Amino acid sequence: MPKIITWVDLQGRYRVTSPAYEDLANAFGFTVDDAINWVWTNIVRSELYGITFDHPFYLIEDTDQRARVAECCNQYFRYAGSPDDKGKYTAINGAWEMDLDGLPTVNMPKARGVHMDRIRSVRNAELAKLDLPFMLAVEAGDTSAQALIATQKQTLRDIPQTFDLTTRTAAQLMGKWPVELPSRTA
Repeated sequence: MPKIITWVDLQGRYRVTSPAYEDLANAFGFTVDDAINWVWTNIVRSELYGITFDHPFYLIEDTDQRARVAECCNQYFRYAGSPDDKGKYTAINGAWEMDLDGLPTVNMPKARGVHMDRIRSVRNAELAKLDLPFMLAVEAGDTSAQALIATQKQTLRDIPQTFDLTTRTAAQLMGKWPVELPSRTA
């Protein structure tokens, strides 16, 4: 079975490419080894990643990659932060790293940061939803509503300091979500 190529770029991002073996065989008569060499040569020559020909890369089975990606909770921890102006997320601050076998692994401390960023994003939206009811309560002079909303907002603000993300696995971490927030759509 043809293999895929994995490597870590100079920014520390885990990269994967799958040579189009059949296309290369049909177009150029390439063998599997020819296809791998041709693809790696083009990756290096593109200068997109700033790597050289001696940059380490791994050849791994596609099925092994897919199984490991599933263990890593698919793409959930690979990317971090907000999308750029083109709608793309970056993997620079993501939690994926390359294991010694060329497969991805999740750096749990980084994954906790990625997960907390997602929690903060939902929490911030919930805080914003409480601004109008609070202002209406202020205008109406409803001090009990003001106090209730202030308590709700403080509870939301406290989540990053009080919510425990201690887990051993990525799957356990992904399953943790504050009850004060609506269910996420991950």
